[in-house]
Amino acid sequence: MVENSEERTIRLASIVAVDIVGFSTMSERDQRNAARKVENLRARIEQVAAKNGGRLFNTAGDGFMLEFSSAGAALGAVQDILDKRLKGEPPIRVGAHVGDVVVTATTDLLGHGVNVAARLQELAEPGTALVSAEFRSMARSSPSAAFQSRGQKPLDNIEQRVQTFEILSKRQRFMRATRRYTSMGVAVALLAVGAYFAPTIWRFSQQFLPANQQPSAVAAPVDTGALSDEQPVIDTIPAAATYTAGHTFSDCTNCPEMVVLPGGIFVMGSPATETGRGRDEGPQREVSMSPFAIGKYEVTFAQWDTCLAGGGCGGFSPPDNGWGRGARPVTGVSWNDAQAYLDWLNQQAGGLRYRLASEAEWEYATRAGAADAYAFGPRVTATQATFRARQTTPVGEHDANAWALFDMHGNVGEWVEDCYVANYNAAPIDGAAVQANNCARHVYRGGGFSDQAQILRAAARQSAPADRRLATIGFRVARTLD
Repeated sequence: MVENSEERTIRLASIVAVDIVGFSTMSERDQRNAARKVENLRARIEQVAAKNGGRLFNTAGDGFMLEFSSAGAALGAVQDILDKRLKGEPPIRVGAHVGDVVVTATTDLLGHGVNVAARLQELAEPGTALVSAEFRSMARSSPSAAFQSRGQKPLDNIEQRVQTFEILSKRQRFMRATRRYTSMGVAVALLAVGAYFAPTIWRFSQQFLPANQQPSAVAAPVDTGALSDEQPVIDTIPAAATYTAGHTFSDCTNCPEMVVLPGGIFVMGSPATETGRGRDEGPQREVSMSPFAIGKYEVTFAQWDTCLAGGGCGGFSPPDNGWGRGARPVTGVSWNDAQAYLDWLNQQAGGLRYRLASEAEWEYATRAGAADAYAFGPRVTATQATFRARQTTPVGEHDANAWALFDMHGNVGEWVEDCYVANYNAAPIDGAAVQANNCARHVYRGGGFSDQAQILRAAARQSAPADRRLATIGFRVARTLD
């Protein structure tokens, strides 16, 4: 027996699964005719895949598996397959997902990405395509993209439910646009009618009003301040005047949601009496903080994959360990990888605003005004954070702290900007990061899904080399307010 020690390639791919509906019935009725239809369908699907830069890597009697390098290319192929169906072609259903795959010696693909696409295809209605949130997130920038949410669905042999969306066909997109423009037309018509008859209505109403209540010929200016409570909570590219404590904003479509934190003074580090205290958590000292913004959530796989699809993040696709991507925090990224994401993010936002939080900023944000070991008090429970677990959970599943920040304790450890130093004797008192010319290790905070509770404390510190990629470490971003 020859031992095969060849190392398999793992890569991120957009997988499309196509299934023929009612293939068994077709074969029972007319096996030769069914085979002819399948051959014709296969030829068309291969042609469509090649046109969109993809390939057919697996086939069965009633289904096909396609691989594409991007979700946008896969979307174009799916739309062609569904919208340009030939006369007499058997009905099909489609599933699509973006995930890690293993490339075999025969260039076949295996792994979680393939499994999810196949399971989604099984749930799709005939003539439709059902895709994952990860696929939608990476394909929605396509000018022809249109999706409709189908909710979270359980998939066979996959532990977590998957958020699903249906790709709207050309006809469905046309009907949606028709309804939208019809509604707009009705609204415009009503406004026109109102504007036309307004003077008549106004003159008619004057005769019923007392003299001292007659409407003024000049309308009073609108108090826009009174409308402020009705504005959206999340703004896009806010003006500097909106940078008030508690304000939530996002600089661009793919940028993380940020929360503005107030300035203030807090005591950093842990007292000697705190259970689980490490020797590098002191001495305690007062730190003066300026206002800044920090991510409401840890950076997710969906956000990382968007960066990757946009040519950023150093081309690195961290594995998801079979837990799924999407809204789960990205893991297996080094401090250097986080910097690559920040470079891409700053390009999207148009400036050098985004960075990692300093240790002081991170602890200040985590405590959110509290002085206990955790933002929730002297203890933390499994309903408040993900720890002593086998895998991560999607961001935001637990309650936020007092400053509306999620998962500051647990889920994944979070890289901060600082170079690790074993005490705070010479640490800045203005909240700045500790820097060093030859930095052997960088700090990460908050504890991960597999850690014990004491590692999740607000003051707890851990460190690793800048190029270390661990399944328990991710990051969240901070932003300078300008």
